[in-house]
Amino acid sequence: MQRKRPTIADVAHAAGVSIGTVSNFINDTATIKQATRERIEKAISDLMYRPSAIARSLPGQTLRKPGLATLPRLLVVGRVSVDFLCRVDVLPHRDDRITAQHIEKALGGPAANLAVAAAAVGEPYALDVELATAVGDDPESDWALACLSKLGVHALPLRRTFNSRLSQAVVIIERNGSRTIISEPFELSEVDLTANMDIQRETRPACLHIEGFHYESMTGSIARFHEAGWKVSLHSAGLPASVRTPDAFTAMIQCIDLTFINDVTLREIFGFRTPMATMIEQTHAMLSQIRRRGDVVLTLGEFGAVVFRKTGAPQIEVPALPVDRVDATGAGDSFAGIFLSLWLHGASLEDAARYAAIGGSLTTTVEGAQGYIASFAQLEAARAPEREKMAR
Repeated sequence: MQRKRPTIADVAHAAGVSIGTVSNFINDTATIKQATRERIEKAISDLMYRPSAIARSLPGQTLRKPGLATLPRLLVVGRVSVDFLCRVDVLPHRDDRITAQHIEKALGGPAANLAVAAAAVGEPYALDVELATAVGDDPESDWALACLSKLGVHALPLRRTFNSRLSQAVVIIERNGSRTIISEPFELSEVDLTANMDIQRETRPACLHIEGFHYESMTGSIARFHEAGWKVSLHSAGLPASVRTPDAFTAMIQCIDLTFINDVTLREIFGFRTPMATMIEQTHAMLSQIRRRGDVVLTLGEFGAVVFRKTGAPQIEVPALPVDRVDATGAGDSFAGIFLSLWLHGASLEDAARYAAIGGSLTTTVEGAQGYIASFAQLEAARAPEREKMAR
């Protein structure tokens, strides 16, 4: 039977001290008598204790890069996972047994994908990016947190996963670029977010971004962040069935500053069965009748995106970048992350959407949601042919 990993409580019990004293010893946050230090050191050695990923990553326990506090702040809430990418010619039928071309391990999770994309943009749209999430005590969690740090994302593990290990997902990628994702349950409640964070009024632009999965449980957090002067954005992926009705969706966009939704979800909510151009017209007419708090961005996959402004002005339509699609996983996450990086810096909605559409397209040219992480320089280079065409 596998031996249970010792906890900080086990160390405290063995050393005859409080958990707080052990925490102070580990993080060097208070003066501790030499005799007490020796007892704690012996307990750690005897138990072979290793501080958990959560303990090492709580606010105040890791060093931040200088200058981040002057940048716009983006706090993303949601899933980080280890993805196992499987490439096959076509999705197998029930009871089939096939051999994948390869199986690769990669960092994933919708929230992590978005946070990484936002952090990668860099100057002149650099952000201070944080990811509030749940991880375990396993080596995979340590690996994920290290990866996020290298990619410019400061992780805030606010709770443990239900099984004390990093969430896992299997991504089956077909030859035509389609993918099927099988993921484990994941939940991050509003209590986890607000109980571990002091929501302070920011003097810089600041945005809380949540996944659709957590919208219902975080309505209280949305109100509190608004009261502190933050913006709130939301990606509709994973919206529960109770919010996938016209009335519930209307109520949601009345309290969100920026909503990302794909065409499949929009059609499902409003029952649109018309061609794309007509559906866009119907969406504009419908949204124009709603007194909204913010803008709504409709993503159309390989056809680009449309921004419906809260003012009711004509929509902004931007094309996707023509590419050979390899894997569409994470394209919407990359789109939203890049859009937010420009939006928080005050760029125009058209520029935010154009660069986001380019970044989302580039993501599909390689396997894995984070296989192509574009900087602004790369986005600008990819947009150059469009600029040259317009200049002629």
